[in-house]
Order: sequence, then structure tokens, then C-alpha cells
Amino acid sequence: MPIALKSIFAIAIAFTRGSFLHPVHSFSRPIGLGSHSLSSLSSNNHVYIYMVSADKSSSTITVETTRDESAPFPASIVYYDDVLNPETPHGVVCARGVCVLSDYDDDDYLTLEDDVSITFSKDSSLPDRILHSYLGPRILLGIASVLYGTNFPLGSMMNDVLPASAASADRMVLASIALSPFLFKLNSKLISRALLCGCFTATGYITQSLALVGTSPAKVAFLGAATVLVCPALEFFVSKRDLSLNERPQTWLAAALCLAGVGILEIYDPSGKMSLMDQIHQIGFGDMLALMQAVGFGTSFFLTEKMMTEIPGQALPITAVQVSVCALICMIWCFSESWMGTPGAEHYALPGLFTDPSIQHVAGAVFWTGLITTALNRFVETTALGKISSAEASVILATEPLWAALFAALWLSEDFGANDYIGGALIVGACLATSLKKEDFVKFHKMFGKKNMSSKNMLPAEPVGMIE
Repeated sequence: MPIALKSIFAIAIAFTRGSFLHPVHSFSRPIGLGSHSLSSLSSNNHVYIYMVSADKSSSTITVETTRDESAPFPASIVYYDDVLNPETPHGVVCARGVCVLSDYDDDDYLTLEDDVSITFSKDSSLPDRILHSYLGPRILLGIASVLYGTNFPLGSMMNDVLPASAASADRMVLASIALSPFLFKLNSKLISRALLCGCFTATGYITQSLALVGTSPAKVAFLGAATVLVCPALEFFVSKRDLSLNERPQTWLAAALCLAGVGILEIYDPSGKMSLMDQIHQIGFGDMLALMQAVGFGTSFFLTEKMMTEIPGQALPITAVQVSVCALICMIWCFSESWMGTPGAEHYALPGLFTDPSIQHVAGAVFWTGLITTALNRFVETTALGKISSAEASVILATEPLWAALFAALWLSEDFGANDYIGGALIVGACLATSLKKEDFVKFHKMFGKKNMSSKNMLPAEPVGMIE
């Protein structure tokens, strides 16, 4: 096991005590958006839904408190993407481990401060008009997905010239410098959990970099999408959520599609010349590392959503901590390898990488993956994410492996077989399935006259993040 991974586990153990396994019984401020808002708060281990309405003309508010009988078990705080009323998608929007306060109002927006005073603002700048338009945030999130897709072929290109440890360290150091101003904005209650989360994020990036040494960037991207299996598993074992087929049919559909896609990618021979056992024996260590990245990133997504649903508005500070922890662990990884101290090694590290004219294309890739697709892209993602629903965001971001495959074909002249097309399509389908809701399956069953799924007492939307 590389020393970098040993460092990750050592740091993770150090921060486990007092971290996400402990119950949290705090609530920041209610979410106020538009003319109506909904938030939820627990008291004495019961979940209540607060309806807050505001009369802008008189600057008054009305608060009604009712028990949410449909909550499956006690929780300290629950956010819904579509709270109670699917027509009013206010709350916290989560996708790929990022949660932000939603803001759907195109005109004025309402803010409920801690003293329950009301303030209004009028958007006037061009960026605000773009973000509050219908297409603006969707285009921005689509661009973010495209940029994420460039990481895989560029990572392979960097590994052709640099040691994987150097490429990872250079990229993360640049990203951590760019995001460093947000470090000091992290809520003190999240420090230990953010550090722990950073260890799992580092696991994802390091195993991804190692996998790209000898594995197709497209395959690494598709296998990395197996986070759709990791996150529900953690919800079941850690949060004790009900993942039965009746309650979470979308999770089972996503798991089935993902497992089928991974199986076809790994052991299906479209030519029919190899036996099943021969195909299994050909599964390489790089493929295992590619699946390990899903474990690292999936756990990171799970922990991040827990933190952000507890204290919204912390997306960039948490990201800054994660990237800084990654940079530290990657530097430890570099010092553990034999290339350090050898002649010419100074050109593998910053700032020497940018002074060697023979590897300027690699320097450009490091600059791009560090500052653009890691630092700037997260800023774009968090800015656009609050303007659309979790379902839409998940669908848009699910296209990432498709873009990775496209760029691998264009830049690296990769060829794809039938197993790549079929397996990749199934895995992307699994990502899309996570955006479905229980009601969608109920409607499907009703269309075909099946009555075995009842909509009685059914949650109108799946909880996105739950702190016990």
C-alpha cells in the first residue's frame, strides 16, 4: 500500500472521535427564500415542519408549526429538495456531495435573519441576471460537468511525464492556494469532520491518479461513477436509513444498473474469443484502484452533505479544507518516493515545473486541473447549484464520464469496444436513476395498472442529508 494511503488512514483515525458519528442537536437559521419557505427542526427527538410566509407589503411573517408524521425516524434536522409541496422546491439542494441553500426567486428574494427581520434585495448586475435566468445556472452546471470530464485524460497525460505523486501534489497545491481564502471561513464546529472528509477526498484523488497510470481514462471515469453504490450503503450503515425496495426503488434501480455496467465493462468480451474466467483474470490492479476512487469520493460526498445540511453555506470552506488535506497527503506521498532528490526532480515540483520548456504541455495540464477544474469549477458549481433542483443537477452532472470518454477519444485517440459503450451507458443510467423519486415509480405502476406500491403516507421528496 502506498505511504500516501497509509497517511490517509492514520489521519482519519485521529479525527474519528467526536466526528460525524456523534449526534448533532443544533439548528442554524430557517431558510427564507421567495414569498414562502420551509425548513425543519427537531425538538425532543421529534421532527417538525415550519411554514414561514411573508407579506412583503406589511413586512410581517406568519409561522405555523405542524408535526411531520411522515418522517420515518427521529432526526435533528431534515432538509427536503421539494419540501411538502413538489411545486415549491425550496430547501437545500445537494448533488455530488455539494449542498447549497436554494434560491429560485427570479426577482426579489427574502432573507430571514436570526432576529427574524426581513430584508429585500434587487438583482441588477449581469452575473446576477444570468444566475436568476432559467438557462443560466443550467448552462453553468453543464460547463462544470464538461470541465470535470477533462480531468481524466489530462491526468493520464500528466502521468506519462510526471510521477503520479508529483502530478497529484502539484495539482492540489495550486488548488489549495486558490481556495485558501475560504479556509478561515469554516465554521469551527466542522473542523474535525472537514479534516476527516479531506482524508477520504485524498483517497479518491490518489487512487484515481494511480489508476490513470495504466488504465483507460474513460474506464476510470465510468468506474468512478460507482459512488451511486457507496453513498446509499453509507446511508444504510451509518444513518440507518430505510433502503427497502418500497421506500427507495430508485436506489435499487441505480445499484442494478451500476453493477451491470461495471460487470460489462470488466468481463464482457464482445468478440466472444475469451472465456468468462479469462476475462476475470484480466481485471487489473488499475481497475481496482478506479473502484477505490468511488469509495473515497463517495464517502467524501456522504460526509460533506451531512456537514452542509447541518450548517448550510459552507461549501467552499469545506472544499478548501478537503483540497488542503489532499495537498498535504500528496506531498507526504512525494517525499516517500525515490524520485525525490534525483537529478531533474526539481522540474517535477512547483515552481520548477513551469520553467522547463520541454514539459510545458504538462505544466498547462497541471495549471488547468488545479486552478480551473478543481478550484474555479467548484466555485461555479456551488454558485449554480442553488438555482436548480437536486434532480436536475444530478442529471447534468451525471454526464461527466461521457465527457471524459469524449476527450479521451479526441486527445488520446482511444478506441472503444461494445463493452465500453454498453457498460458506460448503464453506469450513466445509474447516475440518472438517482434523480428519480418514489412518486415516479408509483406513477409508472399506476400506468400499467399495478397497485402494489401505495402512495399513502409517502414523502413528497427524498430527504437529502440527515443528521441523527
